[in-house]
Amino acid sequence: MEQTKTAYAETTHIVMSEDINQLGNLHGGTLMQWVDIVGAVAAMRHARCMVTTAALDSMDFKHPVPLGAIVTLQAAVTWTGRTSLEVRVDVYSEKMGETAKKHTNTAYLVFVALGYDGKPQAVQPFVPQTESEKQEYERAAQRRAERIRRAKT
Repeated sequence: MEQTKTAYAETTHIVMSEDINQLGNLHGGTLMQWVDIVGAVAAMRHARCMVTTAALDSMDFKHPVPLGAIVTLQAAVTWTGRTSLEVRVDVYSEKMGETAKKHTNTAYLVFVALGYDGKPQAVQPFVPQTESEKQEYERAAQRRAERIRRAKT
């Protein structure tokens, strides 16, 4: 993921026994928590204030992540509104001893910036710099329109 570093966050985990389901793979809820946290860090870095999760678009689980795997999550701001921010989180896993990484998930989250009073606060606009940021920014308008449509139904 090519990104602007001030609107970016990355974290790495090792899948431990407390993280797995009955099949020996990473529990989906644990992964969703990791996605939410790293996404919030990227949003907070850009907004320079606290944020709260407002939406999580669909999250497809493409590959199981087994016990002992290394999981890397990369989050980047893709769009901003007046008080909201969209963040893309990509998830990669690698089995111990292997060099190849698998892209296991992509999720889009929307966060709302909050002031100390807990009320929505304006954020600085996100200005895409790289080619991939510009493409994501353009597609963000479509994702936002779909979220608004779903909210009205």
